Amino acid sequence: MLIGAHLLGWVAERLRQPALVGHMLAGILLGPSVLNWIQAGPTFAAISDLSVVFVVVAAGLEMRMHHVLDAFRGRSSFALLVGFAISTAVAGAFAWLMGMALIPGLVVTLCLSVTALPVALRILSSFGMLDTSIARLAIASALLSDVIVLMVLGVVLSLVAPSVGSWLPAAGISMGKLVALLACVGICHFACLRLSALRAARKVNSNYPDTVLIATLLFTFAFGALSQLLGFHFVIGVFFAALMITRDLISDVHFEKLERTCEVITVSLFGPLFLAYQGIQFQLGALHNASLMVGLVLVAMASKLLGGYVMARMKNLPHREALGVAAIMNARGVMELVVASIAYHAGLVDQGLYSALLVVGMVTTVITPVLLRQWLTKSQIA
Repeated sequence: MLIGAHLLGWVAERLRQPALVGHMLAGILLGPSVLNWIQAGPTFAAISDLSVVFVVVAAGLEMRMHHVLDAFRGRSSFALLVGFAISTAVAGAFAWLMGMALIPGLVVTLCLSVTALPVALRILSSFGMLDTSIARLAIASALLSDVIVLMVLGVVLSLVAPSVGSWLPAAGISMGKLVALLACVGICHFACLRLSALRAARKVNSNYPDTVLIATLLFTFAFGALSQLLGFHFVIGVFFAALMITRDLISDVHFEKLERTCEVITVSLFGPLFLAYQGIQFQLGALHNASLMVGLVLVAMASKLLGGYVMARMKNLPHREALGVAAIMNARGVMELVVASIAYHAGLVDQGLYSALLVVGMVTTVITPVLLRQWLTKSQIA
């Protein structure tokens, strides 16, 4: 799996495509859909679950909690919420028109509404656009969508727990658990800020970087365990914990080492394994509804293009720059696959819908740099 994932990932990058496409194609090639050399099983599922944790930790370290709070407050947050709401409404309307049940429809809506911040950052970096106003708006919107989607996914997972009764009391309990989780996030974030201020005032600097790394991972896993205890997925707590880890808290040197370590582990091992395993679980025979798959891809692109464009225009960006923002918002990448994988293993979607969502994740990620390249060409001509 690992050799095949890296090999096809290298081929994908030579073709100017994201490596994750090659990683997934390796799993599809090795799995039941083509060669049938590897079957999905408990061992690979355990490796995939561990891989998800490190993928999400790496994604969380690229974000900052104060950026999340900035995105949710002030007048600028209204435009971001409108852009997200448009893509969510379009995706939800499509799920309803296709006659999907409530829970699978919610999963589809979440998968189509997410924008993978790590993938968007890499695409923007490859085009040399990280310092532009387009990039800043796209990054803020992607950050907002990722956080909202993970929180809603947690509520959905809590709602379908076997111990709950009718949906109304279950919804109240789930919202109460979400409030409790967010309260824990707020308390821990405040504690981290106080520790950061204390470290800065006393100029404390640990000479044991390995201890800092271990303590950081323990904190992250403990918060994941708390999230699981409240009925949410472990990954949701891990994501919030990673947001709280900052340079001010553990120092620039230790943060860079932590970030570099997690990135190396994720890029070289856990990321390719996770994506390859998703490809192994993909079943070509389950895609019996071609119209659904085509519709999902088209709606996924149209909803993000529309939402991104309206959001950019509300932020007073010119027409041409708004089109650039809309193109970037299509990158779903790993975050969409994480949401689809969690939903599939929780029994929220069947094999056919899960396979279709994997196709959506691959196609939209592949087409994002193509759209951005076309936009840059037309902008230069203009």
